[in-house]
Amino acid sequence: MPIANSQLSDEEKQAKKQLKASLKHQRKVQKLETRIQHAISRNDPIVEQSAREELDELLGNNDRLQHQMQQEKASNNEQYDKSMLLVRDIFHHLLSAFDKKEQSFSKAEQIQRAKDLLHHMTKGTQALTMFQDVTALRGYTRKKFYSRAGLVVESLGKLSPEQSSLSNKKDVIDACWKNLERINKVCSIGCGPGCDAVGLLAFLKGYVPNHNANSSSMHFILLDYAMEEWEDAVLDDLEPILTKSFASTVTCEHCDVSIPLLEKHAHLIEASDIFLTSYLLTETRDKWDVYFIQLVEKAKEGAIFFFAEPLPWQLHRLIRMSAPDSDPSPLQRLRFAWIDSSMNHPELQELDGRAGGPAILLAIKN
Repeated sequence: MPIANSQLSDEEKQAKKQLKASLKHQRKVQKLETRIQHAISRNDPIVEQSAREELDELLGNNDRLQHQMQQEKASNNEQYDKSMLLVRDIFHHLLSAFDKKEQSFSKAEQIQRAKDLLHHMTKGTQALTMFQDVTALRGYTRKKFYSRAGLVVESLGKLSPEQSSLSNKKDVIDACWKNLERINKVCSIGCGPGCDAVGLLAFLKGYVPNHNANSSSMHFILLDYAMEEWEDAVLDDLEPILTKSFASTVTCEHCDVSIPLLEKHAHLIEASDIFLTSYLLTETRDKWDVYFIQLVEKAKEGAIFFFAEPLPWQLHRLIRMSAPDSDPSPLQRLRFAWIDSSMNHPELQELDGRAGGPAILLAIKN
């Protein structure tokens, strides 16, 4: 558990203050980098130039060279580039489908409506009626699809033996990396426009040459509270891309993580090799306990769980619920590993923030 400020020495308080300032600075950098990526994917040079100027000013002279070196290192990763090329291709196919259908609202109007929806999702005050605006859901997809799919690629890329050598949870990471080669059935919970599923597909194509995705079909199980709305807005266009271009099958089902897991979904859960959950625990804060306990109970041994959240507080809660000294629970069969900016820094993993991005937690069931 984090130590209270009153128990820290003056030196420790100062170090904590400096760390928080660094985290805040890096989050601003990440926000601008994401804005640049979105602008490039939308072919919007005006927003891209504005964001680059703001980022240049933020970094300052002392940070600029180091940041440039980090960007060049990332761009030299052929596996990452191959994966993101696939994400970009699928994303552009979706945008083309939207542009053929969306005649009455501009891209700017779509994105503005999406911001209103995102505000409620961040606060956990979203209602089903808010998802009945097709324009808002397509705007959400324009704004979030590319970066969220990229987050899955980037995060799982850290599991490769070349990048995971310094992790204090290398046993968990190695076990997950080994099981990735055998993934065939993917379950995305709170799937939204399907960006996590596409991110995983792209990751496997780029990073795991021996994976089944390169020789046989995959089965994507997409679950969401507003499934009918997401199908109308996005998934009806995404499904043929996955089925025709990648010989995959797609199953879409309504799912509410604030109530117990539906028995009709049991066979889907039991067959799944990996579960992808992004930003859902925060949006449904403190309402997901029963569902995820039952999910882990029904999941098979060796199943992988990927969690991404804007801040780690709900993930810390999940870890506490799985502690050996807590009430007996199927969650105690999970082994965890942080694969975000704190991956190689155990002293940062209990903090309430992350440097330059969201909190990413991986788990595997024993």
